[in-house]
Amino acid sequence: MRTTVTVNVKKQPLVKVLNSIGEQGKFHFSYNSDVVRNDSLVTFSAANKPVKQVLDQLLGAGYQYKEVSDHIIIMQDLSRQFIITGYVQDRETGQKVANATVYEKQQFISTLTNEQGFFRLRLKNNDRYAAAITVSKDLYRDTTLSVHAGIDQQVDISIKQMPPVMLAPVDVGVEKTWMGRFFLSSRQRMQSLNLSRFFADKPFQSSIVPGLGSHGRLDAQVINKVSFNLIGGYAAGLNGVEVGSIFNIDKKDVQYMQVAGVFNAVGGHMLGMQAAGIHNYVMDTVTGMQAAGVLNIVKGPLTGMQAAGVFNQTRATVQGMQVGGALNIADTVQGVQAAGAINLSKKGVQGMQVAGAGNISHGRVNGFQAAGLFNYADTLRGLQVAVVNVADTSLGCSIGLINIIKKGGLRQITLSANEITLLNLSLKTGTKTFYTILTAGINPVADKKAFLFGFGLGHIFTLSEKMYLGAELMSPNLYLGSWDHLQSLVRLQPLLHYRLNRWCSVFAGPAVTIYGNDDVAPKTGYRSRPHAVGWNAGISIFNGCGYY
Repeated sequence: MRTTVTVNVKKQPLVKVLNSIGEQGKFHFSYNSDVVRNDSLVTFSAANKPVKQVLDQLLGAGYQYKEVSDHIIIMQDLSRQFIITGYVQDRETGQKVANATVYEKQQFISTLTNEQGFFRLRLKNNDRYAAAITVSKDLYRDTTLSVHAGIDQQVDISIKQMPPVMLAPVDVGVEKTWMGRFFLSSRQRMQSLNLSRFFADKPFQSSIVPGLGSHGRLDAQVINKVSFNLIGGYAAGLNGVEVGSIFNIDKKDVQYMQVAGVFNAVGGHMLGMQAAGIHNYVMDTVTGMQAAGVLNIVKGPLTGMQAAGVFNQTRATVQGMQVGGALNIADTVQGVQAAGAINLSKKGVQGMQVAGAGNISHGRVNGFQAAGLFNYADTLRGLQVAVVNVADTSLGCSIGLINIIKKGGLRQITLSANEITLLNLSLKTGTKTFYTILTAGINPVADKKAFLFGFGLGHIFTLSEKMYLGAELMSPNLYLGSWDHLQSLVRLQPLLHYRLNRWCSVFAGPAVTIYGNDDVAPKTGYRSRPHAVGWNAGISIFNGCGYY
């Protein structure tokens, strides 16, 4: 290559010029005709200059030379970059197209056209002799053309609109959520829309923030197997493990494991485990587990488990379990809802609801509701336990201080007298099969005034259209002036009712009472020892059910 040669040609084929240089230097050139266009005409002059300098001036930049014996091999310089510039325009109208994506699939390099439709794409040389660049734009056909590799050049590209019959509805993806709008730039969202038909699989990616990582601006078109995001990442999907110190955003399906310090957002299905310090969001189904410090949301069905420090929501069926520190919401529950405050099922429960405050099911409950304050079910086929239980229709059992069954339920207020207290007021709520009783009574004429209060259970046996028997088991307490000597009673009272009309009935019946402590047995004013067998009689109003 240090041999000096002299060249002075005018409009001569390049192959003849190279042969002349070879004859002077006593060597031969070897090259690929796709790399060196030997039929091109050149005009060139150089006197007594080294061969390398002559070749650089003759061929231009972008080539490497290797000496092997008496041959010089001409090759492309793969370390050199080249730039493609140009304009993208509408094929029919000729108008320049802004925000079109221009990219090279093999090198994974892309750019967007500006408002004037201009683009500038910097590519690397490779072992190919041509590069294919593609233009994609929403509502347009993809257009691909081939450019010569290693040479800076300008190309103008015309793209054609899709026929109206080919236009598909645009899905509202993860880019439209508040997380996508806040953490993704408008250019990233536009590029994602343009490239809705192009996706690639890659084994690994790392990024600092979306667009600044190993996949560059095309990171949202890659389905990764392993993904590490220093701050946050934006990808097409996941088929492995993804970790982000702050966030992970995936446009399509995610499977196996996704972990983020703040939030995860998935635009498709989630299969596996999703864990975030604050929030997990999936726009389709989840099969597996979601765990978040604050909030989990699934727009499709969930098969598995949701666990959150505050709130879980599944906008379809839950087959499994929801555990929330405050609130759980689902359309239909086939499994368990457990919340520190409230559980809500919009369409029904087949399983169990347990809440610190209340459970609500706008549908049928086949199973169990337990809450510290209240339960509600449209139709109950199971058991409710709370202070207040409410159901539109009940074919089950409600246990609470107050049980309200709107259709066919028992709602009675009774005024009665018995051998212990002459004036008693009771509230009976529930169903014919099972009802609860709140009672309070006083004996104002006894030697020592007695005050009775407590709780009971009952069942109705229908005897005829006018008569029924109420079998009641009471557990009242008797106060005789000292709370330290409160007397506990167990009282069984079968009461025969006769209906006077729809709203009113009279009743009477015997009663058997067991006193918890004879040492502090009351002196009722009628005898000094407590009554073991007594009586009860009174009147009931607001009977509520027509079948008694």
